[in-house]
Amino acid sequence: MNIEPIGVVRKTSEEQSTIEIDARHVDGLHGLAEGDRLEVLYWMHKLPDDDRKAVRVHPRGDRSRPKKGVFGLRSPMRPNPIGASVVELLRVRGNRLSVRNLDALDGSPVLDIKSAPSRSEATTLIDLWGGMHNAIFEALGRRFGEQQVKDALYQAVREAGREAAKTVRADAIDIGRAIMAVEKLWGIEGSIVEEAPDRFVREVTKCPWSYFKPLGCKVFAWWMEGFCHGSNAAYAYSLERLIPEGQECCRWSVRRLTGPA
Repeated sequence: MNIEPIGVVRKTSEEQSTIEIDARHVDGLHGLAEGDRLEVLYWMHKLPDDDRKAVRVHPRGDRSRPKKGVFGLRSPMRPNPIGASVVELLRVRGNRLSVRNLDALDGSPVLDIKSAPSRSEATTLIDLWGGMHNAIFEALGRRFGEQQVKDALYQAVREAGREAAKTVRADAIDIGRAIMAVEKLWGIEGSIVEEAPDRFVREVTKCPWSYFKPLGCKVFAWWMEGFCHGSNAAYAYSLERLIPEGQECCRWSVRRLTGPA
């Protein structure tokens, strides 16, 4: 099997890159236009040979987390170091593509470029509602103060979560999996990082509600806090990490309280 690069990556800034396409393949750029979403496959040419032998690694290099198989992660450490990024096409000039958000080093050989899946109508609707949501709360914040708006919502949302917790759960595993079931209803996907009776940790890797960040996510977390407390007051829910989608994983946990409930 022979694979020949079709081009090379040239980094121009932290967010932007230029892909220089080999002259033999320039006709393949016909029809591309500014704003297109493209999937770029590239070779991670600076990966050490020893890293290609790894079959299990700590997610994101965090040694506090148990190792997982590389085929279930986006780790660069893998037998064939092929990277993949969905980018925004900024402009086309001859054999040069200017793109945004290409996660590749300068000089990385480009193996292929494909049209990325288009955004669904549902995603567009979510974006619209997200923009409206943020505009409403920004307006309320300017009128009454951001903290006052959050304080007014906090208790009511937590009470709604407590009301939803009809069954007392036994431990962190039961509570964590019940929360995952709620997330699934909303199209939220991820993986379990840690699962034990006293500690359950989950990372969210796909969330169709990204336009509701950060306040929408925090409101959702307030509901989960109430749900956790209503399930078993000896445990607490915490939104540990909230990061824009596409950059890293969000993370939440359910932990047993060390002190009295």
